[in-house]
Amino acid sequence: MERVPLFIEIGSEEIPAGYIDPALEAMKEQIIRFMDDYRIKHGTPLITGTPRRLVLFIPDVAIHQEGTVQEIIGPPYQVAFNPDGTPTKAAEGFAKSQKVSIEELQIKETPKGKYLYVLRREEGLPTKELLAEKLPDFIAHIPFPKSMRWGNETVTFARPIRWIVALLGNEIIPFRYGDIESGRFTYGHRFMSPDPIEVLPDYERYRNDLRRAFVIVDQNERRELILSAIKELASKVEGYVIEDEDLLAEVTHLVEYPYPLMGRFEEKYLELPPEVPITVMKEHQRYFAVTDKRGRLMPYFITVANTIARDSQVVIKGNERVIRARLEDARFYYEEDQKVPLDQRAEQLKTVVFHSKLGTSWEKVERFTEIAKFIAERLDLPSPEREKLLRAAHLCKADLVTGMVSEFPELQGIMGRDYALKQGEAPDVAQAIYEHYLPTRAGGAIPEGIIGAILSIADKLDTIVGCFSVGMIPTGTADPFALRRQTLGIIRIISEKKLFLSIVDLIKKAIPLLKRWATEPEEEVFSGVMNFFKGRLEHMLTSLPDSPYTPNAVRAALAVRLDVIPDDIKKIEALSKFTQKPDFESLATAFKRVVNIIRDELLESAGKDVRPELFREPQEENLWKAFVKCKEKVISFTTMGQYIEALEALAELKSPIDAFFDSVLVMAKEEEIRQNRLSLLRSIKELFEEIADFRML
Repeated sequence: MERVPLFIEIGSEEIPAGYIDPALEAMKEQIIRFMDDYRIKHGTPLITGTPRRLVLFIPDVAIHQEGTVQEIIGPPYQVAFNPDGTPTKAAEGFAKSQKVSIEELQIKETPKGKYLYVLRREEGLPTKELLAEKLPDFIAHIPFPKSMRWGNETVTFARPIRWIVALLGNEIIPFRYGDIESGRFTYGHRFMSPDPIEVLPDYERYRNDLRRAFVIVDQNERRELILSAIKELASKVEGYVIEDEDLLAEVTHLVEYPYPLMGRFEEKYLELPPEVPITVMKEHQRYFAVTDKRGRLMPYFITVANTIARDSQVVIKGNERVIRARLEDARFYYEEDQKVPLDQRAEQLKTVVFHSKLGTSWEKVERFTEIAKFIAERLDLPSPEREKLLRAAHLCKADLVTGMVSEFPELQGIMGRDYALKQGEAPDVAQAIYEHYLPTRAGGAIPEGIIGAILSIADKLDTIVGCFSVGMIPTGTADPFALRRQTLGIIRIISEKKLFLSIVDLIKKAIPLLKRWATEPEEEVFSGVMNFFKGRLEHMLTSLPDSPYTPNAVRAALAVRLDVIPDDIKKIEALSKFTQKPDFESLATAFKRVVNIIRDELLESAGKDVRPELFREPQEENLWKAFVKCKEKVISFTTMGQYIEALEALAELKSPIDAFFDSVLVMAKEEEIRQNRLSLLRSIKELFEEIADFRML
C-alpha cells in the first residue's frame, strides 16, 4: 500500500518553555495510538518545536487504513437446517440480520459441533478522511498545565493558535479548530521574517526554509547552537560558563533564533555569596553565569536574545541595568538580614503558617525535631553530634523569614548556612541547615554529613505523614507538595548512606506527633504511607539503567516487607540473582505446593504452634525436622544478610515437602490432626515469607 509523509504544525503565540517538551511527547504518543487503533501503517514520528510552533512529522504513513475480516458466528447447523436440508427460520433470520443470502452462509466445525458463520469484510477508509475527522480532537487533547481561550472561541490551547499546517503527502487535511482552518503555510520569525512560507512534505526542506526565515525549528540544534555560542563568549574573557541543564533547556524553548550576548556587572556584587548572583541571574533573568578557571564567579553574564540586535550594545546595556537593580536588591537584603540573629528569626516562625491544615512552621520544626531525636537514638549518635543536631533543627527554617529568602525562595538553606557561619555557629551545624533540603530534585546530591541527613529524613517524613494524615494524598500527576520526590529522597539517603533505620518505626514515630491535626485514622495513614514508600522504592529499583533488580523480585520482596531499606535492597539483589540459578525452580515449586494446594484462609485459621506428638505419618515427622533445621539456617543467614545462602537453605525443603504432599492427607477428618498439619504448612509459608512472596516470581 502506498505510503506518504504526514506533516502537522500548530502555530501559536509564544508557549511557555516548560510546556513544550511534555506537549510534544503527548503528541507523539497520541498519533501512535491513533494510527495503531485505526490500523494505519506508519513509520516513526519525529517531534520538534519552538515557542511558536509544535511540529509532528511521520515520513511514511499508509494512505488507507487496513481492511478487516470479521467472522460472525450464527446458530448451530442442526437448528438452522431441517433434516431435508431446507433452511429454518433461524437460518433465514441470521442471513437477514447479516444482509446476505442463504447461499452465502458458511459452515464451521467447532468443538461444540457445526455452526453457521458469515465472513464480513470491511475495506479501509482513506487515512486523509480519518485524520480530518480526528485531528481537532487530537489538538484539543494535547495536555498543558494551563490552557486558555481566545476571542469568542470555545476551544482551548496553551496560547491562541494562529495557524495550522496539516498535510498528508502533498494534500491538505481539511479541518477547523476554533477559527483556524488547516492549510499548507507556516511563518518565519515574528520580527525578522514574518512572511508566509509554503510547506511541502519534505522535512529537510522545511527545516532549511525556516532557517532562512530565522527560525531554528529543531530544538536539539538550537540547544547545541546556544551551548557552543555561550562557551565561545565566555572564553573571550578567559571564563567558563556554569553549565546548567535545566536553564539550558528552558532558554532553548524561549527562543526561535538564539543570539547570545555578554554583559557585566560591578565587582562589588561578588562580595555576596556566589549562590546569590547565580540564583538572581538564573531564576529571574535566565542568564548564564561565568566563572574563572578556579571556579570563582566572574562579573559577567550571558543572555540569549531571540532577535539579532541592530545595536548589540543597546541590548547589553539594558540587560545590565536590569541585573544591577536585582543585585542591588539582593545586597540590601543581605546586609539587613544579618542585623537579626537566627535565633530571633526562628521565633518568628511561630507566626508563619506552614499549611492551614498542619499548623505553623514552628510547630513543624517541633515535630521533626522529635523525629530527629528518635533517629539519633537509633543510630547511637554521639552526644556532641546530638547537641549539634538539635541546634541545626532549631535554626534550619529560620532563613524562611529573612528578606533574602522572601525575595529569592530558591536560596532557602543556602542563606541559612551563610548567616549561621557569620554569627559563629559550628560549621557542621551551618552545613546541616543547607543539607536538610537535599536532595532538591531527582538524582540530585544527598546530604554528606550525618546531621544534615538526619534532619532531611525527619523534615521530609513529617511532610509526607502530615499530608497523608489530613487526606492530601497525591493522585495521578498531581503532587503539589512533591511527596514523591521527598519519599524518594528519604529512600536515597537511607540506602546510599547505609543507615540501618526501620521505616516502620519512623512512620509509627511520626504519626502520633500529628495527632492534633490529623483527620484520617492512624491505621489508614500508616498503611497509606507504607504503600507509598513501597511504590517509590519499586519505581527507583526497576527504572535504573541496566538495573540488576528484576521487577518480579522487587515486587515479591516488597509484598511481604519493607523496613530496613539497605537490607531490603540487599535481599532483592540476592533474589534477582537466585531466580537465574537452577535451585530456584526447586524453591518456587516447594512454596507453590504449600500455598496453592491449601487456601490462604485455611492456613491463616490454623494455629501457630505445631505439636509433633500428633504426627501420624513419617513424612510429617521428616518435614517437621527439615523445617526446624532449615529455620535455624534461614534466621542465621538473614541476620547476617546472607540472602543467597538463605534461599539455598529454603530450596532444600522441596524433597520433604513433595514427600509430605504425596503421602499425607492434609485435610484429615480428625480436627486436631488436620489443624496440626495446617499449622505445619503455615509455619513453612511464614518462613518463606521472611524473604518474599514467591507466588509473584
